[in-house]
Amino acid sequence: MAGLLLLTGVAGCSATTDDVAPQGNCGGNFSLTLIEQLKQKPRQTPAAEVIQYTYQGRTTYLVTGGSPAALSYLFDNCGNVICAAGGGANNDGDGRCPDFATTATNPVLIWRDPR
Repeated sequence: MAGLLLLTGVAGCSATTDDVAPQGNCGGNFSLTLIEQLKQKPRQTPAAEVIQYTYQGRTTYLVTGGSPAALSYLFDNCGNVICAAGGGANNDGDGRCPDFATTATNPVLIWRDPR
């Protein structure tokens, strides 16, 4: 796992895949684990956010924050990285979820770093 912080970018100031431990049994709510781990990191500008989406029929979490070039990672509810859905040089992430911006639905801001 290499880098992580999602939506608009929490990579440079965002999380990395090494920073977030996957939840093997998927029985809990991964967003709570993700938020607790983000709270342990230095404050980012813009602030880190966790946004829940429905993508490809499943609940996912996008982590954003940090510089615009920072990758925004998309996680499933088990803590597995699906893709970098945004950020990067062209703001198109890593190219593994090219339809995310047009097909993800039901965005809900779960958490925004208040610091």
